[in-house]
Amino acid sequence: MTRSQRLFQTLVGFLILSIGSVFVANQLITSQRALPVAITLPAIIAGATVSGRRTSSLGITRSERQIALAPIGHFLFASSILLPPLALPIVAFVVPTERRSPSSWLIRFQRLLTMNAASLVFWLVIIHQPVDKDFSNQHILAFALAITTYLLVDSLIVSVVMSLASQKAVLITAHWNLKSLLRECAEISIGCIGAMFALINPLLLLFVVAPCCLAVNHLRVNQSAQLSKRDARTGLLNAFGLHEFVDHEFERAKRHSTDLCLVVLDLDFLRDVNNNYGHQVGDIAINEVAKQISALTRTIDATARIGGEEFVVLLPDTNLDDATKVADRIRLGIEELQLPTHHGILRVTISAGVARRDQDETYSELFDRADAALYASKRLGRNRVSLADESLKTFQANQINTN
Repeated sequence: MTRSQRLFQTLVGFLILSIGSVFVANQLITSQRALPVAITLPAIIAGATVSGRRTSSLGITRSERQIALAPIGHFLFASSILLPPLALPIVAFVVPTERRSPSSWLIRFQRLLTMNAASLVFWLVIIHQPVDKDFSNQHILAFALAITTYLLVDSLIVSVVMSLASQKAVLITAHWNLKSLLRECAEISIGCIGAMFALINPLLLLFVVAPCCLAVNHLRVNQSAQLSKRDARTGLLNAFGLHEFVDHEFERAKRHSTDLCLVVLDLDFLRDVNNNYGHQVGDIAINEVAKQISALTRTIDATARIGGEEFVVLLPDTNLDDATKVADRIRLGIEELQLPTHHGILRVTISAGVARRDQDETYSELFDRADAALYASKRLGRNRVSLADESLKTFQANQINTN
């Protein structure tokens, strides 16, 4: 099954689940709320939209993977408490996302499912308790359970999507670490406090503005931190960002005993391109190659530019055969590029080396083996993919036959 087919099936599945969750929530939860929907709904949509636009397009990453988390969790959680079930789809689908279709639809379905789950838990716990200015212990328990449900459902959905992308079990690809959960819990708690204040006295929401602004500023700091890990020319990870990703993935691979592969790629004859077409065209070639590498890899992979024309791709949860297919897919995709210049169409190629991490092997050792395979590809004629160790044996055999 191809990746697009898996994505289509996932979208259909999430659509069915979303419709079902809206139906169930509407049947089990009263539609009456302490605040008028005509005021609450526009206020939440406007606040979430502004908050999302004022923060980084990179979002926050969960455990340094490129899973963008919209900085609007406090608004979404407050929606689950303050709005009736039929208003939640409006929030989920109207508030913009940072991703493009079809990923944007996955995010919207994720929002709706998490909000419905939290809303169900909250209102079912206090089904016989009126919501007024005096909160009982049962109300406090309902808020705590709603936060927990929101976190778990959201993390589970992200894990399922990551599992489909990597074709690994959910619990292997999930990142159920304390740091990530605490960060999300802190964001959602702001929404919980806002919902409490809104139920007590809407004027108290003025005191929630400061924590919301603080959360936005935190995300801006995160944006600067993320940009410092990026190559300025291509937008790929730089050496600093790559090594941070490497540390995390090596530890995870060791903990879960999963495969981890490295692909090292080098643009062929870049010096000739610079000499014949100019350095500006050479820069364009590097940028187009970077875009193609990003387009042909998963969001859970790390793609980095580590030199003038050298790139690496770290592939978590990937065996050697699959890594070789990824490298060859990248090679073919770059071979098909057509770069218009003043001297006609320019075509470029890349050579690649692939290595699978051995047990307890360091990144430096893994890189050296993949890099050796890359240079074997170059010696064997370029525009090809070679495997570590095997490529060296092939090259040595060719040398013996030649002599």
